[in-house]
Amino acid sequence: MSEFKHDNISIWSDTAELPSYPKLENDIETEVLVVGAGITGLMNAYQLAMKGYKVTVIDTDYILGGTTANTTARIMAQQGMLYSQLIKQKDKETARLYYDSQMEAIAEMEAIGRKHNIDGDFRRVDGVMYVEEDASVSELEKEAEAYKELGIDGTLLKKELDLPFETAAELIMRNQAEFHPLKYLKGILEVLAEKDVSIYEHTRGKSLDGDTLATNDGNSIHFRHLIIATHFPFLDYQGFYFNSFKINRSYGLVVTTSTPPPENVSLGGQDGPSLTTRHIMGADNELPTLLFGGMGHMSYMEKDMVDQLEKLRLYADQKTTNHERLYAYRAQDLMTVDSMPYIGYFDTDRDNVFVAAGFNKYGMTNGVLSSMIISDLIEGKDNRYHEMLSPHRSKGLLHQLKDQGTTPLESMGVEAKNMLKSYPSMDEVDLSAGEGAVVRDGMMKKGLYKDEDSNEYYVVDNRCTHMGCSLSWNQSDRTWDCPCHGSRFNFKGNVIEGPATTDLDVEVKRTND
Repeated sequence: MSEFKHDNISIWSDTAELPSYPKLENDIETEVLVVGAGITGLMNAYQLAMKGYKVTVIDTDYILGGTTANTTARIMAQQGMLYSQLIKQKDKETARLYYDSQMEAIAEMEAIGRKHNIDGDFRRVDGVMYVEEDASVSELEKEAEAYKELGIDGTLLKKELDLPFETAAELIMRNQAEFHPLKYLKGILEVLAEKDVSIYEHTRGKSLDGDTLATNDGNSIHFRHLIIATHFPFLDYQGFYFNSFKINRSYGLVVTTSTPPPENVSLGGQDGPSLTTRHIMGADNELPTLLFGGMGHMSYMEKDMVDQLEKLRLYADQKTTNHERLYAYRAQDLMTVDSMPYIGYFDTDRDNVFVAAGFNKYGMTNGVLSSMIISDLIEGKDNRYHEMLSPHRSKGLLHQLKDQGTTPLESMGVEAKNMLKSYPSMDEVDLSAGEGAVVRDGMMKKGLYKDEDSNEYYVVDNRCTHMGCSLSWNQSDRTWDCPCHGSRFNFKGNVIEGPATTDLDVEVKRTND
């Protein structure tokens, strides 16, 4: 990735100055505890603080450092071939209700930005799904028919849109949006400060006992209401959540181009590598700036980040004439069986613990939607979207459930493959500074990393502390990644992304080199 000016950092993170917050150092009490400080956690904190609740937010790392920072930031009710799928698998009423929920979330984001005069580069655009192959047109036509049945404002076009590359057909959904997520949420943080919301970074929730959350550092937070907004829920309910999601990893790059698409559209390819394309408005570049996303795959496929980004770059270069290569990064998303998120009560036995997860790549709308639903539930109000998105709803058809249920089998497949691999002995491996590898230590597998700044090696247990899956070394991020449920650890063994809550065992070895 060295050809990019900024490797492994998003344009959003690089162009927004965010405040920092302290680590929790003592026991506290709060009315509402929000665990997770991405868009979901911060918007839930916002809704409840505006209603007068005393709110506390904690995050295991620093705020807005996860998927929210690495999104394409397309705020869309147009979410692939979703509405024809929902009509077939659910019914028309559910499909229309889901569309309404997404459009209401977009309107809520716009209204909040206006209310507080937030400069978040929010702008309305038309969503445009396209296919490149004639064989794919029929699927787009089915989705267009679903739009018609549901009364969605959209139009099917056949090669009529003025794009810089050839397509076979396009389906427009009007009145969608884009924004700069971190600039927008910086404005939300300013509102939270005015409302005396307490925010703690580097504070990891570990376990729950009644209405008290214990942190990894031994502190306790007593709450009346708990909202779990940690991307992958860090707590589980009878194995329910850990077996309900698949992890999709995708990649993004930002370039300048001399042949951009129209500024008023946000593009989503539906065949090939499913390329998404959007403008970055206000970028300080001579040429228009585009963000491309795509080349997604399930985490258990364990594909190399550098290879995936190179494929994405080559494909993007086929679509537009690109010049300066600015940013390259990746994200991971939770996918659900019926393509709708889980928002509502965490389990069926408690009415004061809530969860929001499984956004199927559309966390900008669904993160905001979760704040609207959960704040209503906490206030004892009905919300017309709650039953549809409840984590405990009927999920779908038998073949869908069987497909989602293969997740443990896929994890076993990864384990079997890793058992058959040959790994070098720890005593024989030759690592350069800044490199890591899986190695053998007698009969055991270990993770080995050579520090860049010292003659130290970090030796970590190669098993994820969540459910014991073998970890893979990610050289691009310098992290140990779990292909089963998406947990990630830095080279020192510290958790940087859940569902794992416990660090890896680590031993530091010195050399005389």
